[in-house]
Amino acid sequence: MEIMSSEEIAEQVASADPRTNAYMPLSAGVESTATLLYAVKDPEIFPWCVHWYEPRYGGFADAMAFYSRKQAEYFGLPFGNDTSMLSTIGHTRESPIIINGLSAFMQCVIGSPGQFKFKWFMMGGNAEDDMRMRLQFREYRKIMINYLSDCLDSSGVVFNAIREVPEIRNPLDFMTKAEMLSLIMRHDPKLYEMIWTCILPQGTLHGKDDEIVGYIPCGKCYKCGEFQAANKLAKDAVFRYQEGKEYYSRFYDIEQKIGKDLNKSGK
Repeated sequence: MEIMSSEEIAEQVASADPRTNAYMPLSAGVESTATLLYAVKDPEIFPWCVHWYEPRYGGFADAMAFYSRKQAEYFGLPFGNDTSMLSTIGHTRESPIIINGLSAFMQCVIGSPGQFKFKWFMMGGNAEDDMRMRLQFREYRKIMINYLSDCLDSSGVVFNAIREVPEIRNPLDFMTKAEMLSLIMRHDPKLYEMIWTCILPQGTLHGKDDEIVGYIPCGKCYKCGEFQAANKLAKDAVFRYQEGKEYYSRFYDIEQKIGKDLNKSGK
């Protein structure tokens, strides 16, 4: 996977809509895809899409970066990769990608790159996430507000600093993974085809000019199993939804016809 250079990202910043106001992390997973779909359908949100690329994840990182960029391009949104160079050297302890990603986000907020300011941080969480997942974003926001307020703890924060730091928006946190998949299937089937979750991709698909056009999931890893289970529930739900609409539509038509016949007969 060819990662965007700093020059390419600078071009994206320069050409971005000046109304850009939301930092939108993309992984191409179900949650971030559903949150992206929500963001593009909200007329007040203008996302900047970013993928936290982690080279030590190998093919999984490449596949996530590929589909994340594909999703951003699908909606015509600005996109950039963020990566930590330190992650390319050996580790004595595993460091989750979210640590590097949120550090990059903090740099964006404090440094205010480009001609726009972020009003929101779009979080792709779901109803099944634990409290640690939900609360860790809040702590990063606290650190930034305290820094901009030039205080050691939050007893000294100022309102300007609070307004300066993006608010966390987690608009779909009441939905399960399967419910999010159902939402994507019903509202944007093409976007559904750009979801990626497999951690052990088995290779790449190539176009006529030998360019990469997709990745091949293993179908066996725990993330594939998780996706398959959620996918079945989502497809069943979409079927029930469509059948229900068709049933009530037919029922309504029959009811209307009966009403008209009764009116004609004077009853």
